[in-house]
Amino acid sequence: MTEKSRYIALTDINPGPEIDDIQSLHRLLLYSNEIDIEGLIACSSCFLKHSKTSRNASIIHRLIDAYGSALPNLKRHADGWPDAEALHSVVYTGIPIFGKAFGKGFCEDRWNGNEGVQALLSAFQKDDPRPLWIGLWGGANTLAQAVWQAERSLDGSSFDAVLKKLRIHAISDQDYAGIWLREMYGDRLFYIVSPSDGGMKGRFDYYKATWPGISADHFSHGSEDGVTRSNGFSGARYDCIDPEWIDQNIRSIGSYGNCYPRTKYITEGDTPSFLGLIPNGLNTPEHPEYGGWGGRYEQKQLEGECFPIWTSVSDTVKGVDGVPHTSPQATIWRWREAFQNDFAARMLWTVASDHASAPHPVIIRTETVERRVSPGDSVTLSAEIKDEDRRGYELQWYCYPEAGSVPSDKLPEIHSNAATASFTAPDYTGTLQVILEVTGKGKVPLTRYCRFLIHIEKGRADLS
Repeated sequence: MTEKSRYIALTDINPGPEIDDIQSLHRLLLYSNEIDIEGLIACSSCFLKHSKTSRNASIIHRLIDAYGSALPNLKRHADGWPDAEALHSVVYTGIPIFGKAFGKGFCEDRWNGNEGVQALLSAFQKDDPRPLWIGLWGGANTLAQAVWQAERSLDGSSFDAVLKKLRIHAISDQDYAGIWLREMYGDRLFYIVSPSDGGMKGRFDYYKATWPGISADHFSHGSEDGVTRSNGFSGARYDCIDPEWIDQNIRSIGSYGNCYPRTKYITEGDTPSFLGLIPNGLNTPEHPEYGGWGGRYEQKQLEGECFPIWTSVSDTVKGVDGVPHTSPQATIWRWREAFQNDFAARMLWTVASDHASAPHPVIIRTETVERRVSPGDSVTLSAEIKDEDRRGYELQWYCYPEAGSVPSDKLPEIHSNAATASFTAPDYTGTLQVILEVTGKGKVPLTRYCRFLIHIEKGRADLS
């Protein structure tokens, strides 16, 4: 069974400009059986410089109450759901002012007792070997304060252990604290971000980022190539995120669906920070370079950064218009139909008291997902597929070129409509990533995956 990821969200959720945070939290709670939510912290940002954190935390509590009402039905479709009381107990208020600079909004003794900071410090030192994922939906100043305090209160090896455990995924920089964290500890931090100026000068550069691929098709947040500023991008399926789809598949589905607000700007801009943690057979959280529902990232040194970071990189994807599109945002929107259908199915779980009346994903099992072969070897891959709904499924095999190191012109063609596929290893030394994608039939087709890593090494016999 796949290990759950630990997760804490720092969110500038509020009833004004950050309605998309409410939307993202709405979705996150529907995956709380597969992601261990250890904190939901209301914080500030460049868009909410003076956060009414108690008021904004109350928004989180209301949504948890709605989740609690749907919980009896959710439990009929999957195991592992936390009670509403457990989620209420991990809601905190963070630093309520903008993180402008060291000593101005973070790294100040006056915030030592802040409950959001204290919650982070406790999570840092929890006796749990799993990495701790921090989703920065807003500013990073509450996190920076906690790291600063940890360094001052722990011995060197204990503090190093804290940094080693952290996995930070920022929705760009929404204050200066994230930039400070990377300047101070960047050689010891696992940090996913498309840097921006933190709201200091209004140069957000969101069009260079990956996360707008969630929904910014028609906004300046989006770009055709991640290099040229534009008013959005083409190629993605828009009909599964447009207002009509959301009304039909989310907002009209019971009382919990009715809590999902209508979009003001873009939809669920913060969701990519946890989409990659959902155990679907494709997502591999410890390897952002592999790509998944939350996008694909590579570790590299950018101009203006003191250390290498995990940051935006492009995929080339054939769009619904039949034309290839290359951009960082394509690394997310290529999976949009799948993750939206998954969301829609979970919404049906909130109202379906009978397990058989709602869709569920297939289960894919395989004994070997990693192989070492030589060029020219015959490679056979196989998996076992369990279809608990018994509605049938369709499958396809394909290579994910950007996730591996074998160039596109060397990729083998894989022709199979069964759970077993064979091909000849190309005459090239590198890693080939092969994806088995299985999509169930029915009103809401749900997709699961199996990712195979084929390491091609000259003179090496198949050791599988």
